Amino acid sequence: NVRFEETSFFALNDASFEPVYDYTYAFSLLLSRIDRIYERQIFVALPPSMRPEWGIQMGKIVKHGGFLITLVYPMLPYTDAGPPFYVRPEHYEEALGPGWIKVWDRVPEKTLETHVGKERMIVWQRL
Repeated sequence: NVRFEETSFFALNDASFEPVYDYTYAFSLLLSRIDRIYERQIFVALPPSMRPEWGIQMGKIVKHGGFLITLVYPMLPYTDAGPPFYVRPEHYEEALGPGWIKVWDRVPEKTLETHVGKERMIVWQRL
């Protein structure tokens, strides 16, 4: 069975899900055990001032030893406009803070022609 919950990314935590249905309770238990997240659009859609909150939230929902897979895209010339907002790999490191280690960092070998030179794939592990 699959159940979808529409909520704010920043509201995700064990306390957000009351055990009204077994599915919801199971999801709240699972939430503290997420071992892999693929993130490709939330970060660049957030105003840069909200990125530290994003990093705190990732620390709450990814278990210790878990992985955060990030597609850093689009890496374009600086602008205040957005979304997508200006992004570079070091922005993720700043937002995540201590407690994470970069374990993989590559320019994808296969990508869309429009993405060439504008993206990196970085995998972080939560310590």
